Amino acid sequence: MTAGRLISPRFPYLPSRVTIGGQHMDVEALLDTGFDGDVILPPRLIDGGVPPDGHMRWTLADDSTVLTPYYLGTVRIGTMGSFNLVISTLGNEPLVGLGLAINFTITLDHGRQVIVEP
Repeated sequence: MTAGRLISPRFPYLPSRVTIGGQHMDVEALLDTGFDGDVILPPRLIDGGVPPDGHMRWTLADDSTVLTPYYLGTVRIGTMGSFNLVISTLGNEPLVGLGLAINFTITLDHGRQVIVEP
């Protein structure tokens, strides 16, 4: 990683630091350009003592809907600053959606690496 630029050799994952309340988590999040939300975390990663800020309804790829808890938190990608986002809990894998990705120039380099720049 150089200043203002992140190169992730684990294609298509982005190392991310998620903060909810006082809880910090370093995760490898799948870049999902088909997800128009901010960030998804598996429920198992959230400390049970942190109450959700609310619940929201999501429509999944199979057209079903689910109601999930959400948290207001921050996410940092590399050295490019923190972003205040909505972090929903669902599934088994951390995801970064377009709500965060639109803040960067992202290059998917031939299935080998992901390059993120401000």
